[in-house]
Amino acid sequence: MLTFSSYSPFIKFLLFLCLYSCATLRGWAQQEPLEIVIVASAHQNTQAPEKLRPVVEKLKKYNPDMVFGEYLSAPDLKAALEKGYYNKKNDEKRMAYLLSLTHKRGKNASKKISKAYQALAKNENLHQIRMQLARDLYLNHDRGNGEYQLYVLETQLKERFLEKEQSAYTNMFGASDSLKKQGLVRVNSEYQKIYFPLVYELKHAQIYPMDCQKYDNNWNQAWGSAMVKMQELEKKAKADSTSAEGQTFKRINTFFETGWKEAYTNKLSGYAFMNSAEYARMDAAQNFYGGPAFYGSAGFPTEEVKQMIYYWNLRNQGMCENVVRQAREKGAKKVVVAVGSSHRSWMEEIFKTMPDVKIVYYNQL
Repeated sequence: MLTFSSYSPFIKFLLFLCLYSCATLRGWAQQEPLEIVIVASAHQNTQAPEKLRPVVEKLKKYNPDMVFGEYLSAPDLKAALEKGYYNKKNDEKRMAYLLSLTHKRGKNASKKISKAYQALAKNENLHQIRMQLARDLYLNHDRGNGEYQLYVLETQLKERFLEKEQSAYTNMFGASDSLKKQGLVRVNSEYQKIYFPLVYELKHAQIYPMDCQKYDNNWNQAWGSAMVKMQELEKKAKADSTSAEGQTFKRINTFFETGWKEAYTNKLSGYAFMNSAEYARMDAAQNFYGGPAFYGSAGFPTEEVKQMIYYWNLRNQGMCENVVRQAREKGAKKVVVAVGSSHRSWMEEIFKTMPDVKIVYYNQL
């Protein structure tokens, strides 16, 4: 009778490879569904933090393994800057500000960032290491986590700084007002008031990036072309309200007026309203000048709006893929995705097509 030891080394290797492959495939087949809560969020939140606290508490109770923000990864931001994406000027202005205070960019940034995270995992009160981490992250194009570390320093730790730590902080970042003026601390952003507190209180080391700007130039071109056509439509409508273009313009305005009134009848407000089906329907129409309902109407930029929607879908598809890829790599079971309110419903529909992904609705938490 043959035993395993009697086989040749080559046959042993083939048997091992077969067993390994079967185990791997069995693991994939048994993969648990990934739960995703997409939170439609406002980019401007002027309410007092306590007004938005219920949002934080609801998501904190859900206890996600990862929190994603509408940030680009470091490699993607670097590539976007090279292509001249829409926010290039502001991003470069913020980096220039940091470099103007401490001129050295620093070598081996990735290695330093890794070591800083390891040190802070052992002792979160290493304030100067956290300061350097915040700066290195930002200058290494990880804007989301650079902002997050500045949030922690500004709101959670600054009052505990020793005199030498306060001096080091001022030398590295300037005054708090300067940080706000430069946009390094965005006091009314959804991150400052909701998602950074959530990440901090969950004791997560970082927020995860998931934005996609590969199609930014195409999107802007399509949007610009549609806007010009809509301006032409409005001009013709004002010149002759009885014309075919005038009737199209009137129908669009009536659609929005009645549509938003109907949307508000659900009696929801704030983040609950932004995460409702009624809001998503009208918001999608608003972003695309009325959308598919007006395709073929006199003067309506049908082809241009189709192009807008095409590139909008590609961006949302990219964001969904970024979320799932990173969540699988980390072995996450539940994640929260913070995204501008105009993305939510589109992303939910994309996630529904992905295997082993389960959507959990914010309003049902």
